[in-house]
Amino acid sequence: MARIPSIRGRHVRNAMTTTTNSGSGTTKFVVLLSFAALLVVGTTVYLRALSVVSGGLNAQMGMYERMMNQDRIGQRTNGRQGDRKRRNERHPLLRRDESDAPHEIHHEAAPRGRMDDADVMSHDPDNGSDDFQQETEPIQLVLENSASSKQQNPPPTPPWHLVSDPDDSFERIYLSPTEKQMYKNLRNLGKGGDVNKGIGIKSYFNPMCRHYRFDESMLPTVSVIMTTQNEPDGWVSISVESILARTPPNLLVEVIIVDDNGIPGQHGLPENIRRNVDESEFAYLQSLSPKVKIVKHSNREGCARSRLAGAKVATGEVLMFVDSHVEMLSATWYHHLAIAIVENPKTIAMQTIDVIDDLGSKDYGSGAGPLQYGIVNTEFWFGYQVDRFGDYMEPLYPENFTKEELDERAKFSYKAERPGIREPYETPFGPGSLFAIRADEFWRLGGYDEGLYVWGGENTELAFKIWMCGGRMLMVPCSRVGHMYRQHKEKDGRGALTRWPPDLPQEMTDRLGCAYKNGTYTGRFIVLKHPADNFTRITTRNNLRVMETWVGDHPAKKAYYKRLFGQETLKPEFQRFIDDWKVDPAAQKQVRLKEENKCHDFEWWDKYVFMRLTGRHYPWHPDNKKYLQVSCGNHKAKSCALCPQGHGKDWCHGDCAWCSANEQCVDFDEAKKPQCKKTTIIVESAKKERKIEEKKNARALLPVGFNKTNLTISVVLPCGFEHAFFKRTAQSVFDETPDGILKEIVIVDDASDPPLKVLWSEEDAAKFSVKYVRLDSPAGLIGAKQAGAEAAAGDIIVFFDCHVKPAKDYWVPYVKEIHENYRRVVIPVITSLNVDTWEEFNRPTSGGGMSKCYLTFDAEFKWTTDETPHVPIMSGGLLAMSRRWFFEIGGYDSSMLGWGGENLDQSLRIWTCGGEIVSAPESFVAHMWRDGTAKTKAKYKLGAGDAIKNRARAVKAHLGPWYEKTLTFPSFDQWRGRELDTSSITDGIAKLGCHDFEWYLDRFSYIYKDAGVLPKEVFQIEASSSAGTPQCLKLTKTGWTNYGNSDELELVECLDGPPKEPKPQYWHLSNRLDDKTCCGSLRAWNTDQCIDGRSPKIGETKLSTYTCDLDSGIEAVLTPKNDQVGEYVLALGRGSQHGVLCASVENSKLKIVGCANASTWKKRNPFTPVEYELLSADTKKKWEHNQ
Repeated sequence: MARIPSIRGRHVRNAMTTTTNSGSGTTKFVVLLSFAALLVVGTTVYLRALSVVSGGLNAQMGMYERMMNQDRIGQRTNGRQGDRKRRNERHPLLRRDESDAPHEIHHEAAPRGRMDDADVMSHDPDNGSDDFQQETEPIQLVLENSASSKQQNPPPTPPWHLVSDPDDSFERIYLSPTEKQMYKNLRNLGKGGDVNKGIGIKSYFNPMCRHYRFDESMLPTVSVIMTTQNEPDGWVSISVESILARTPPNLLVEVIIVDDNGIPGQHGLPENIRRNVDESEFAYLQSLSPKVKIVKHSNREGCARSRLAGAKVATGEVLMFVDSHVEMLSATWYHHLAIAIVENPKTIAMQTIDVIDDLGSKDYGSGAGPLQYGIVNTEFWFGYQVDRFGDYMEPLYPENFTKEELDERAKFSYKAERPGIREPYETPFGPGSLFAIRADEFWRLGGYDEGLYVWGGENTELAFKIWMCGGRMLMVPCSRVGHMYRQHKEKDGRGALTRWPPDLPQEMTDRLGCAYKNGTYTGRFIVLKHPADNFTRITTRNNLRVMETWVGDHPAKKAYYKRLFGQETLKPEFQRFIDDWKVDPAAQKQVRLKEENKCHDFEWWDKYVFMRLTGRHYPWHPDNKKYLQVSCGNHKAKSCALCPQGHGKDWCHGDCAWCSANEQCVDFDEAKKPQCKKTTIIVESAKKERKIEEKKNARALLPVGFNKTNLTISVVLPCGFEHAFFKRTAQSVFDETPDGILKEIVIVDDASDPPLKVLWSEEDAAKFSVKYVRLDSPAGLIGAKQAGAEAAAGDIIVFFDCHVKPAKDYWVPYVKEIHENYRRVVIPVITSLNVDTWEEFNRPTSGGGMSKCYLTFDAEFKWTTDETPHVPIMSGGLLAMSRRWFFEIGGYDSSMLGWGGENLDQSLRIWTCGGEIVSAPESFVAHMWRDGTAKTKAKYKLGAGDAIKNRARAVKAHLGPWYEKTLTFPSFDQWRGRELDTSSITDGIAKLGCHDFEWYLDRFSYIYKDAGVLPKEVFQIEASSSAGTPQCLKLTKTGWTNYGNSDELELVECLDGPPKEPKPQYWHLSNRLDDKTCCGSLRAWNTDQCIDGRSPKIGETKLSTYTCDLDSGIEAVLTPKNDQVGEYVLALGRGSQHGVLCASVENSKLKIVGCANASTWKKRNPFTPVEYELLSADTKKKWEHNQ
C-alpha cells in the first residue's frame, strides 16, 4: 500500500487518484476531497469511505490505516522520553500547521516502517538512488488542487510555507546573464554540477529543505561581514561571489570585507606582511557590485576586533558574520536563518557546515552530520559533537576506571535524542562565524569584547552572552555553507590553507605575554603540563578573559584553572591577564552590560542550558571525571542520583528506577530494596502529611479589620505544558489565600504530555484545594480559561497564568471592589518572578507598576500609566471578575483559537456593556515573562495565524467603521476584502444594550485626544534647508506597527501627498503636557515611536525614537521660528532644559545644536487622517473645545 511520509502538520488532501489492482484488472478511482486541513484521524475516515467504492481497494485502505496508526503509535511509544519532550519544545515557527496552503503532492510508497524526515532524505527519488524504486512497487497517491480550493485561495502562512514541489535553490542565482559572465569562480551546485566530485551538492542535502517558500517582504535585510587575513588561492573571491549570487538583492544590503592583513611598515609590521595577499582581488570584487565594501586595517586586529569593525559600518537589520574561505550552498541559505530570527529577535542562527576537504580542487568530502552540537571541551576549546550525549572530546584515561567499568563501557550503547533533521535546534555553543544576528541584538549584548585579540574566545563569549542574557543559539540544518578548515591540505600534501598563527607586531606579542626572542617565537609556557606555543598562549589568555566576565566567582573557574594549570590559582604570567581585565575599559563595559541586561549567572547557564542540552555539567565539573555510566530518560549521568532533577519519575528510565518513598531516581537494585516499598512509603507518607498540615497552618489569615463579605474565590490556572511551574504556582496561591476565601484552584491541563497529574497526583493536589480539568485535545489559552471558568464554583473567578506567585493579601481588593460592583473587573500590579528562586523582583517603590494598557488601531495594546484607577485595556492574563458578570457578557469568544485578542474583546465588552476595569495598586502578582530563553519559552503549539485572526475578530466586532483603519496595517493584509463572521461576539452582547466604539474613544479621551493617540492632523516634517530634492524625517527601520522598541531617524526624499503605502514618514502631535493637555512630543503616525528628546547632547549626529510615554510632558516639539510663518525649529529636552538644544541639518545629516543656530523645518502635506474623520460632528466639537 502506498505510504505518505509524515510531513508534520501538512495534511491537505484536496483530491486523490489511486491506482490499484482489483480482481482481473486495474481500476482507477478518482475521489475529489475538498477541505482546508485534514488531521490523521480524518484521513483514516476518508480513506475508509474510499474503500466502499471497491473491494479491491478496501484491503489496501486497511493496510494504509494500520500504517498510519503505527506511525502515530510509533511517535508516542518509541521508548525515548526525549522524543516526546522534543515534540513539545519544537521550534515554534517550524511547528505551524501549513494545512491552509494549497498543495499538489506526489508521494510514492515507503519501503517499510515509519518514514520520518531522515527517510525522506535517504529515499528521495531525486538523489540518484535506485534502491527506493527497487524495494517496492510504488502506488502513487496524486493530490491536486480542487476547484473549490483554488477559489478559496487561502494565503500562505507568513513568512514561509511548505509546498510539495522542490525548488531550484541549488541552481538558482540572482544574476543577469551579463553579470554571470563577470563571475570567475561561481560553481554549479545542482545535480551534475562541478562540485562534490561532479555529483552536485543537493545529493546529500535533506530534500525537505527544498520545499520551503518564503515571503521575502517579511524578512529583514542583511549585511554580510567577512574578515580576511592571509587568504591565498582566490578564496575571498569564491566566498564573495557565492554570497552575491545566492542572496536576494532586495535583502542583501552589502558585503563588507574587512582586510586585516595590515599595512607594511606600520605598527612594526614587516615589509612582506601582505606577501600572501592578491591585491588585484579586492579591486575585482568591487567591480562586481557596488554592494562590496572594503574596510582596511593598518594593523592586524584579529577576528573579534575585525568583525566589530565591519559591524560598526553595517546598515542591514541583520548582521551575518562569515569567514573568507566559504561557499554558500543554496539560494535560500539566508532565508532559513532569517525565519528563526523573525520568530525570536534574540536569536543567533548558525549555518550548518559542509567540509571542503581539498585545497586544490576545492571539492567536498561529505555532507555535514544532521546534528552538530557546539560544545567546549575540558580545556574550554570549541568543538562539534555529533552525538548529543556522547563523550566527544572527553579523553579516556583507563587508569581512572576499573576493569569492570571499562568492559561495561565497551559494550554500552544507547540512542541519543535526535531533533527533526531539518529543524533548527538549540546548541550551547557555536563557531566564531557563519551566523546571523539582528544588529540591535548584537549591540544590546555589547558586540564582541574589544579586548579579545587575534583569535579564540569570541565564540564562547557570544554564546554565554546570548544564553545568559535572554536569547538563544540555534543550529539551522537547512542553511548550509561549504567551509575550508585551515588544517586541510591538497591531496598532494601542499601546505595548509593559511599560515597560522599569523605574523603579529611585537607590541601586540608583548602585550599578550608571548615568548619572543630574536625575531622568533619560542614555546616556553606550560599549559596542560606541556610547553605551549604563542598561539596557545593567546587563546588561553582570551579564554581567561571570557571566564572572568561570564563565569565569575563560580567554583567552575578554579576547577578550570586546576584542569589547565594544575592548581586553583594562577601563576604571575597568567595572573597579569586578570589584573589587566580589572582595569581594561573594554572588559568593564562587558561587565556593565551584563548587569544592565540582567543576565543570568553561570550556575543558571550550567543547569538550564548546558545540562539541559548535553545531559551533563560543564566539562571540567568534578562529576565528569569518570565515564557517565548510566542513562536516565535520554540523559546520561555518573549515577541515577545525578540524573537531571525537576522532572520527577518521567525522567527516571533506562538504567534507573523511581523510588516513590523518597521521590528519588535510584538504580534498579536500590528500587527493589524494602525501604523503597511499603514500610518506608508509609513512614514517608506520614512525614509528607505532616508537612502538608504544617503548610496549611502557615497559610495566610484574614487581615485585621477585614469585613468578610461571604464572597469566595476560584483561581483558574490554564496550564498547557507548564510542567516546571504549575505546582509551585498552585501552592503559592494556596499559601496566600486564606481558608474561607479560597473556594478552589482549578488547574486546566490543556493536553499536556505527560498529564500534569502524573507529576502531582490528584490526591496530593486536593490537599491544596486543587481540582484538575483535563482537556485531551489542546484548546489553547483562551479555550482553557473558558473551561476553567465553567468548572469554577466561586463567586469571583481569578484568572492567573500558570507561572505566577501572588503576594500577601493580593486578593483583598478583588473581594472589596467586586462586592461593591459585580460588574467591576480588578487588575493587579504585575511584577517579575525569578523562577529559579521563586521570588518577586522589580516591584515599584510607590505607584506605577504594570496594570494598564491602551488600544491602538492595529489591534495591539500598549502599557501605560496615569493617575486614574481605570484600565482601558487589560493585558489579559491576570484579572479578577465576578462569575455572574463573566457569563452575562458571554465569557470568552468560542471562535477565538489559541492565544491573543481575547483581552481586547473582553476589555471592550466590559466597558461598552456597562462594566468597568480598575487597577488595584495594593495587589501584587509576580509573573514569569517569556524572555526568549528555553526555560521560559511556551511549550504549547500556536496555530498558524490564530493570534492575528483573533485580533481581527475583536476589532471587527467592536470598532465598527474604525475596523477599516485596522485593515490599513500590513499585518492585516490577509483580511482585506474577506468575510469575517463575528456573530459569536455580537450576538452574545446584543441583549446588553452596549455603547459603540466612539463612546469608548470619548470615555478615554485623555488617551486618544489629550495624549494624541487619535490625531486630528498628520504631516511630514521637511528640512527647510534641503537643496534640490525635498528631504523629510523618517524612521529607519520601523514600519506601520505599534509593536516597536526603539529606532533612529534619517533624512530621505519626501513622499508626495498622503501616504499610499505604510512608510513611517508622517508625524503628529502626541503625549500629554504637565497640565494633562496635548501635546509635548511628536509621534510617527501608525507606530508607537516618539522622538526621543529626553537627554539630547550637543554635537550628537543621531536622533533616536523610543516607545511613546503618554505622560512625557514637553520633550520634542516644532516651535515657531520667530515671526517666520510656517518655519519651525525642532526643540528637544524636558522641563527647564527644553528649547536649549534643537535638531538641525548640516550637510544633509542630522545634528544636535544650540537652538539659536539650528536650521528650520516645515510641515509638509498636512491632512486629516481617517480615524479622526470617522468621529461624529458632536464628538469633534466636544474635543475641539476641550469639553
